[in-house]
Amino acid sequence: MCSILGYHNTRLTYQEIVKQNVTMSHRGPDDSTVKEYQFKNKNLFLAHNRLSIQDLASHANQPMENSRFVMVFNGEIYNHLELREACRYSFKTHSDTETLLALFLQFGIEKTISKLIGMFAIALFDKQEEKLYLIRDRVGIKPLYWTYQKGEFAFASELKGFASHLKQHRSDKALIQFMSLSYIPNDNSYYDEVYKLKPAHYLVFDGETIDITKYWNLPTHKIDIRYEEAIEETERLLRSSINYRLLSDLEVGSFLSGGVDSSLVSAIMQDISSKPIQTFTIGFEDASYNESIYAKEVAKHIGSDHYEYMFGVDDVIALMEDFDNFYDEPFGDASALPTMLLSKFTKEHVTVALSGDGGDELFLGYDRYFITQKYYNLFKKFPQFSRDMLAYLFKVSNRDKLEKIAYPLKYLTEENLYSVISTSIKPWELSNLFSKEFLHDSFNALSFLSLQEIETFNEHDSFDNFSKIDFHRYLVDDILTKVDRASMKYSLEARVPLLDHRVVEFAYALPTELKLQHGSKSILKDVLYKYVPKELIERPKMGFAVPLKHWFRGELKELLYDKIDSLDERFNKRYLKKLFNEHQKGKNYEYVFWNLMRIK
Repeated sequence: MCSILGYHNTRLTYQEIVKQNVTMSHRGPDDSTVKEYQFKNKNLFLAHNRLSIQDLASHANQPMENSRFVMVFNGEIYNHLELREACRYSFKTHSDTETLLALFLQFGIEKTISKLIGMFAIALFDKQEEKLYLIRDRVGIKPLYWTYQKGEFAFASELKGFASHLKQHRSDKALIQFMSLSYIPNDNSYYDEVYKLKPAHYLVFDGETIDITKYWNLPTHKIDIRYEEAIEETERLLRSSINYRLLSDLEVGSFLSGGVDSSLVSAIMQDISSKPIQTFTIGFEDASYNESIYAKEVAKHIGSDHYEYMFGVDDVIALMEDFDNFYDEPFGDASALPTMLLSKFTKEHVTVALSGDGGDELFLGYDRYFITQKYYNLFKKFPQFSRDMLAYLFKVSNRDKLEKIAYPLKYLTEENLYSVISTSIKPWELSNLFSKEFLHDSFNALSFLSLQEIETFNEHDSFDNFSKIDFHRYLVDDILTKVDRASMKYSLEARVPLLDHRVVEFAYALPTELKLQHGSKSILKDVLYKYVPKELIERPKMGFAVPLKHWFRGELKELLYDKIDSLDERFNKRYLKKLFNEHQKGKNYEYVFWNLMRIK
């Protein structure tokens, strides 16, 4: 795991590029290298910070090159040793970086990508054709940003890799998106003209023009398969995926919360391993938010060496300043705080950890899928004039859940309803949150709810569509961003076996009625119950919740008020102070407040 950085036709000096690279050294503390090349008679700097996982020797450092290509690479290719067997190449290392170089030389770009099992953000300079390629993995596990301004092209693993002259203007559109979703979606970033490369895409830069191509899609057809066969194939794929992700020259551990996904990953990992694995969890001092006892019970059953750390509000306050520095742009998922603490604690024992992210999206585990369908089936029975009347009554009801569905009730589609249910702030409330002048000068507040960028919608399968919305948005820009920055802050590599593209393809090829045959996430649960007794798992889903609503009435109260007071003219501070007072009296605006705290 590493960071990559590149600048073409830049006014920055070599030493200034070195300084930019150092800003991301937490992602790779074992080596930091910058090299200069010529690209269309202009400078090209390629830089890398290395976290050594495979082939720890210095000859595997990057940038790495062969007769045609130069490459910097962040990620892991788990099947690279198998892929070497097809290469006519004299290898000098056993690193996956050199395997990639050999594959690109022999098979080209798209054919090579199609062979890869792994997570990756790759920058590949073709010295022969004088082209620069940026490639991001299918799911978006590894981040990659790019910009092209006034003839200068740059890319980086994190926004902090870009010099200040490339981040002069903050995006008003991104700010409004963030306040509603708690993350910045799609290819946007917090800065104008700085973009994320979307998952499953590669970019080609020829020195003047940019071309972006999508190289992978979710399957569009469902397979005919029995439930028992689906369980067997899911288990086979997961065992293969987890086994691949044990490839390392350092010890690998596993995050274990005691929920379905992390328990399944840890249980299979232990079953594959010849000795006790190390599992890690954190708990809250506030017992109503603490699930660590369940993780301990699962660990005892599978026989892992289990470690836990209990944290409280003092730990959170200590992280607040670093939090925004390591996420670079506003990020509103407060569960990043315990994820950071878990990563710090885990890094004290191992350098690689498996994570259970992805199961809810692939196998339909979120309660909001069922809530959306329930309300849709209820409301579609009413004629339009009745829905219009209910929408008005809900909007003035002063009850959060009713207010939230007022808009989609009036303009009723399942996707509209789901999009609003999954937002942090009701879209129409933006007119209260921001000043009227700011909203008027920015953009249509509801435009970010457009689902046009999400392909392969199925008009007859709402659960499949909800899952795809989350796969393309929430999973990438919230969950995977959270885990990447939290783990990389402490130079810990997090691997995500449920998001192996073979598992993803199989999950989306399964009919929805099969996935839900015995309720939410039933296929994953039935695989898990082969390893862990049902009674250790069956309980209400809690998630990685943080007691923010209480902290904003106590330890964080003054910090919050000061933050509201310091906001600029874009915000309606009078309205926000009204929310602050209502929160102190018992209403809950924790998501609004946490998002506000993240704005710099």
